[in-house]
Amino acid sequence: MKILAQSGIVNPVIKGIKDKSPDQAGSVFGSFFSGLISLLLVVATIWAFIQLLLGGISWITSGGDKGKLEASQQKILHSIMGFVFAAWAIYLVVLRFLGFTDSTGGFTLPLPKLI
Repeated sequence: MKILAQSGIVNPVIKGIKDKSPDQAGSVFGSFFSGLISLLLVVATIWAFIQLLLGGISWITSGGDKGKLEASQQKILHSIMGFVFAAWAIYLVVLRFLGFTDSTGGFTLPLPKLI
């Protein structure tokens, strides 16, 4: 029985995967999965913000109608629950905005130096 030699993973479309050995497949899959989850959390945060705005507009334009008011309250409640679900994405965006993350997304806290 002849065992074929395994070649490295080659995919020019996905950056960072080229020339990886099959032994590194777990770390490649882990970084891909982590990136996918991060993307989904950012999309969920944006969607929750849009729903919060639409709920607020619906509340303002309800004109005192009890049914429309309750529907807009439910939309606002659900969007706030979406923000709670996407709190990690909000946390990462705030850290990146304030400059506390490096290019890989790791947390760095610049400490003041004594003179």
